Amino acid sequence: MSHLELNGLSLAYQGFSLSVDLSVNEGEFLTIIGPSGSGKSTVLSLIAGLREPSSGSMLIDGKDVTNLPAQKRGVSLVFQDYALFPSMNVEGNIGYAMKLRHVKRQQRQEEAKALLDFVHLPGYGKRKVNTLSGGEAQRVALARALSSRPSILLLDEPLSALDAALRRQMKDEIRRIHDAQPGLTTIYVTHDREEAFSISDRIAIMMDGHIRMVGTPEEVYRKPDSLATALFTGEGTLLSASLFDLSIDADQVFFRPESVRLREHAWSNDSSAWLLLEGAEVVSAEFLGSRYLLGLSWKGLPLIAESPTRPSTRTVTASILKSALMFFKDGQAVNQVLVQSRCSGGNR
Repeated sequence: MSHLELNGLSLAYQGFSLSVDLSVNEGEFLTIIGPSGSGKSTVLSLIAGLREPSSGSMLIDGKDVTNLPAQKRGVSLVFQDYALFPSMNVEGNIGYAMKLRHVKRQQRQEEAKALLDFVHLPGYGKRKVNTLSGGEAQRVALARALSSRPSILLLDEPLSALDAALRRQMKDEIRRIHDAQPGLTTIYVTHDREEAFSISDRIAIMMDGHIRMVGTPEEVYRKPDSLATALFTGEGTLLSASLFDLSIDADQVFFRPESVRLREHAWSNDSSAWLLLEGAEVVSAEFLGSRYLLGLSWKGLPLIAESPTRPSTRTVTASILKSALMFFKDGQAVNQVLVQSRCSGGNR
């Protein structure tokens, strides 16, 4: 059961500079997402003690562990490629950390068996690791990480090598393992935002070596604090605020595809809650199974919308829910509570 604090934890290498402030609550499942090269894996290596920071501090339950050896931090890391020992069988891999602690062989075997049962691999103890499938290897890596009884579990892109169906299955398994370990704090790194949204208690957005925003999946998706976060966390349409009669000090308007309703005929309902973009042309329609993702052109500008059905007409009215609009000035979010009561639906 551990609360983690990173205070100005920094590292500079090969022209890249990282500086992180982050608080992770006890028992929380927090996911760090960001583009490639943003420093996500580096943060995990600093927490695990595999790299030494240039400055700053790391506290676990209020204790400064910045200079503590990796093996004394109570932290386990599961690598992207699992890093199983090929010379050992499954049982040997799982029991390795216990062997370093001089746990007796019989106890190691008993605990390895219990952990294999826990990750749904009963009877796998004597198998060679090179005979395992990707999903089986990932479960063994998780069991090995848990064998040291960590208070903080670090997972670095653990599903990236698996196919889509197995990724979904193992994602659920990872969350199950976290929830079944009372007080376990898990920090998960991925570049897959949908994966992050579905598994996390909170999400940290990382860009250019810094944490840009931390919030629940709903907060980072619906109320991003910057345009960069809005664009990274999901698809949407970005338009100049000067196109609309919006009484707000903003230079950009952004909205998600699901905030758009398409009307093929004249609008007859009260439009006060909607921003109407009339005369939008349907230029593409991608069928996604349960819905269509539509590409529109309005006044020569591209828009993205979702629709349960494919429009039967070439020209539609795109109606955007005002309460779902996001406004930005100089790349930063503008107070949306004030915006919603002041914006009007007319177009210039």
